[in-house]
Amino acid sequence: MRKGDETKQEILQVSERLFCSKGYDETSIQNILDVIHGSKGGFYHHFVSKEDVLRTICQRRAEAAAERAGKAALETADPLKRLALVLSRFLPFQREDLSFMCMLMPILDRTESAFVRVCYQDALAEAFLPLLREAENACRAADITRPVVPEPYGPVLTLLNTCWYEAARLFVRDARGGVKTDPAQLLSLMDTARRCIEALLDAPFGSIALLPLETWYAFAEEAGSRMKFGN
Repeated sequence: MRKGDETKQEILQVSERLFCSKGYDETSIQNILDVIHGSKGGFYHHFVSKEDVLRTICQRRAEAAAERAGKAALETADPLKRLALVLSRFLPFQREDLSFMCMLMPILDRTESAFVRVCYQDALAEAFLPLLREAENACRAADITRPVVPEPYGPVLTLLNTCWYEAARLFVRDARGGVKTDPAQLLSLMDTARRCIEALLDAPFGSIALLPLETWYAFAEEAGSRMKFGN
């Protein structure tokens, strides 16, 4: 790896660690440079802003999630279970996502952070598209799904992105208000996404499983106690 690439990777690694431990708002570019003993010129050679660093971290996170999902899918022989696994792993509420999402969720709704949110959603969709296509094609070959359109993958991924984003907004709202997230609201979000996906794929009713409700609720509980909110 070239020296410039090493520096870029170090900036990303240190930035993500600081963003997750201190909070995105509380971490400055100088904080990052103090840890890596770097210069502002070196930082701006690789990134145009702190937001650009976060956008790159989001892309890396999406790719890593898809890689984990792909490995798990290879170990799942049943086509429908493989499809359900890909759909559920798309949602960034896995245990390994907790620190990252606790950092990201409080800033998702800001006007100036909209670009980061869209980049993360696009990165998730791009990374998971091959996995979704492969899993759904296997279900189609087994006559489990009969999509209403030849390429339903874009709409399915959009539904999943909308589902997790609305859940994240709910988690942040409740954490700010100091209240526990209502499981009924989570169930409503999940059921809406599930029913729409089943309709797009013409899959049997109730055959598309997303994350279990208890997983969503446990994530909301822990995230609520760990999220940091800027002034």
